[in-house]
Amino acid sequence: MLLGTAAWAEGPLERRTLVGRLASGRLADLNRIEAMRLRKLGEGDPERLAEALMPGSLRRLLEGGARALARAKQTLAYAEKWDRRGTLPESLAPLPESVNLLPCLPRPAALHRADGTALDRFQVRGPGAELMELPRPGLAVLGLAGGGAAGFCLALEDGGSVLLGAWMVDAWPEGSLELRAGAARRSTPLGAWEGLELPTLRPGEALLLPVPKLKPLQELLPGAEVLVGTAFETLILRAGPEGIHPTVH
Repeated sequence: MLLGTAAWAEGPLERRTLVGRLASGRLADLNRIEAMRLRKLGEGDPERLAEALMPGSLRRLLEGGARALARAKQTLAYAEKWDRRGTLPESLAPLPESVNLLPCLPRPAALHRADGTALDRFQVRGPGAELMELPRPGLAVLGLAGGGAAGFCLALEDGGSVLLGAWMVDAWPEGSLELRAGAARRSTPLGAWEGLELPTLRPGEALLLPVPKLKPLQELLPGAEVLVGTAFETLILRAGPEGIHPTVH
């Protein structure tokens, strides 16, 4: 299951909400789909009930614990069946090109390095962000109520805060972590982190795992495209207008 946060225009207003990625590539608005399902079941005030059961915020979902995460899986499975029938309205599952993908957890409850030192949780950035320093990508683990891990997302520290990927995957990701910039390619197996003992996590906390040892990039020219990828996501970033050099930050 892939969960994230997306924003799109609805007339003069903007909708910003929790979404799940469907097999077709469409993004299921889980809060609205849950409200529609409840309405079909004859529940009174389905919008209010859906906000309690399937909030439009990943952080609030993580605060709901394992039961809320299981509810998200059920709602996403319901949306998948609806999408396969070809009758799922675009208002409930927009196409990816019509939305802006944000960091999966735009405002973590806490944000820490692996050594426990805090980072600025109010300046989290996501897809399309400009890099301020040479990238050292890795993964972040997101906390679930009860102290456990809800899932993992792409992450890299940059300029005192963190860039988070658009998607949280709710199981340990397989394959490799890759860094690409022009002709430069770096890769490390994600299995390098398996078996790592995690501390007790706050719900909605983002904890950066130790950064893998990748050969550093030499420099990034102004506007250079940088790709950080795994099997579940490729995060597209760019160097700032002045470029980035190893000795200049």
